[in-house]
Amino acid sequence: MQGLVCYRDTGEKNGARTLCGVRFGAAYASRGEGMLAALSAKRAAKYLQKRRVSYAVFPKDYPYAEVFARCGVLPPPEQPLRMAKAAEIIRRAMARLGLAPERARIALCAPSQSAALEAAARELSKDVRYLALCAPNGERLARTLRWDCGASVHTLQTDERIAADLSVCFDDFPLPDGLVLPLGSGAVSVAYGTENLGDAAMIWNEDQLICALYASLARRADEIWVKDVKMPPDGGENTNLP
Repeated sequence: MQGLVCYRDTGEKNGARTLCGVRFGAAYASRGEGMLAALSAKRAAKYLQKRRVSYAVFPKDYPYAEVFARCGVLPPPEQPLRMAKAAEIIRRAMARLGLAPERARIALCAPSQSAALEAAARELSKDVRYLALCAPNGERLARTLRWDCGASVHTLQTDERIAADLSVCFDDFPLPDGLVLPLGSGAVSVAYGTENLGDAAMIWNEDQLICALYASLARRADEIWVKDVKMPPDGGENTNLP
């Protein structure tokens, strides 16, 4: 069971709570900052820790998430959803950079084949005019896309220089020169949206909640959309998205 950190109102107790169709283990903590709020956060974190809860959704801008982290309670992992939405993230990044699909040269780079890479390549090959694959055994996927979609897809060797308007790196692929979107990096920030969250989106961190709903199978990938993609100006990558 995933956890849900809630602000305490009179009479509320720790225990199970259903939100957006998912059953969470709810732990209540005091609002605000200061010693009493910090102690309340510690008690809530210990409650979840004792119940072996590893992931929890926190309220917006919650100031004591680190207290929970010290007890092994972290926000829900985003990586599974990010990989499922890879093509949409790439398209959003292209739009921010002003890269038109009919003219753009996009390279997908990975140290190994994966379902996320293949799904992104298949989706992008529908309208990206120049798509390159830089991954082991990429030629097999390129042939499939040429046959199935009539796409202009070519392959690159992992040590070959990549000349692309945007290189998208899956996993721990070494960053090439030029514009780079390191898809798995925490330096890239992705904001998600979905329908029927109601007041929950105003109380809890929306991205964390959506990741929890996706992990719980309460939302499919096609019921979630990418609202924005950005990197900080000092992200330390080869380049930054604006």
